[in-house]
Amino acid sequence: MTSQAQTSRGFRFSRRRLAEDTATYVVLSVVLLIMMTPILWLILTSIRPLVEIASTRLILIPRRLVLDNYLAVFRDYEMAAYLQNTLLVCGGVIATNMVIGPPAAYAMSRYSFRGEKAVLFGLVFMRMIPLVAVILPLFIIFSTLRLLNSYAALIIAHTAFKLPVTIWLLRAFIADLPRELDDSARVDGASPLGVIVRIVIPLIKPGLAATAVLAFLATWNDLLVTLVLSNTIKTEMVALGLTKFVLEYGVAWGPLTAAGVLMFIPTVVFVFIAERYLVRGLTMGAVKE
Repeated sequence: MTSQAQTSRGFRFSRRRLAEDTATYVVLSVVLLIMMTPILWLILTSIRPLVEIASTRLILIPRRLVLDNYLAVFRDYEMAAYLQNTLLVCGGVIATNMVIGPPAAYAMSRYSFRGEKAVLFGLVFMRMIPLVAVILPLFIIFSTLRLLNSYAALIIAHTAFKLPVTIWLLRAFIADLPRELDDSARVDGASPLGVIVRIVIPLIKPGLAATAVLAFLATWNDLLVTLVLSNTIKTEMVALGLTKFVLEYGVAWGPLTAAGVLMFIPTVVFVFIAERYLVRGLTMGAVKE
């Protein structure tokens, strides 16, 4: 009887667990579908012919697939230039963050100095300041320096807002590393810079990947900085380029959706490449031994 009761209880528990798991997956599937619907609609609209886009009837699946919108994006709207400019600026911002961030984070993690708390507060405070509040002073500064409409202005402006986050996050990652590693490297004759390059950086690759992705996404999607600091096709970025599809007679929905697809493809590729380190980087330090 005891064995039969245990078997019955185990069967009921398994059925209840199966029902709970099924309900969970159904809810998650519905949420995923809702979240993916705008992206799917964007992709489908980008490959529709103009007559279907302009139709007042709801057409879920395109009757005919065309690439005219993508051809128009490069032929009529200089999309290649916008993508090139954005990739160059993002690359410059990431490179600057990766060069300045680790040494600064290492110094703040390993050394005590006068004004340390003030510096930490300053890093947090810079993230609290809305970009729109300082964009006019930035415009005046770069105008005085004759740097408007240049990659340097865009990279410096974006770095000024991304670097505090990079330093703050990397400081937490480095703080989790045993100080004995630093001491061992110094015994072997390594300089402070050598400790950072040979010991610290290889051990915080997940953190570097996480901060690089955050800097890339924030820079790639920016509109305000390029809107204020650039007014030429030579330096305008892709987010500003999307505004060019709003014409006097209406919105060019076909090319606009094609440009939207082209805009999010690099972000997906970049995150996919860094995904192996990204998950570890975002969770590093969350659990203390």
